[in-house]
Amino acid sequence: MTTPVTRLLLAALLAAAATSVRAEPTSARFRGTVERAEADILEIRQAGGGTLNLRMNPKTRVFAVTQARLRNIKPESYASVLGAAGSDPRQAEAVTLYSPSERGFEAGTQVWDTAPGATLTAGWVADLRGDSPLRLTLAYGGGQTSFRIPPDTPVTQIAPGEKALLEPGAAVTVFARPGPDGTFDAGTIAVGRQGAVPAL
Repeated sequence: MTTPVTRLLLAALLAAAATSVRAEPTSARFRGTVERAEADILEIRQAGGGTLNLRMNPKTRVFAVTQARLRNIKPESYASVLGAAGSDPRQAEAVTLYSPSERGFEAGTQVWDTAPGATLTAGWVADLRGDSPLRLTLAYGGGQTSFRIPPDTPVTQIAPGEKALLEPGAAVTVFARPGPDGTFDAGTIAVGRQGAVPAL
């Protein structure tokens, strides 16, 4: 539960995250598994079976995604919740925890393209209570959102990674934008390790 000290700390954290970290300006997100990764080309196989080539450059950021558990969610953690369409509080489809260097990533709530009515909400854990289901409230500049977290909700952790993680078969979510020649440039890549699947 939130205490006066916790509320003061949370206010300080929100102030520190006022200039939030966001993915590269994007017009599309692509999900799939790595087919091959070379110096400047990432080829992924999408869920529909087709392949797509994306261009990488020195500014392309890679993040490693690993498995975590509900018990890893702590007060004042920075997290994002993929929420399903429905009642308030929304039911979580997946939770992602962020390393200290990525706090502020995609802060706020926005429509997400994983399913009709889905949202991605990112912020500081302002309240955490209950057991089954867990109740989680995320706070961000301008508001807060609460979620029901069922016991079987997938939880992952995300931290800075490197292009060497882009091995064949690894699951990825790529934030991309079209280049002048029509080829998509990969700005941000979240890549799963040891079977983890990014929830972005």
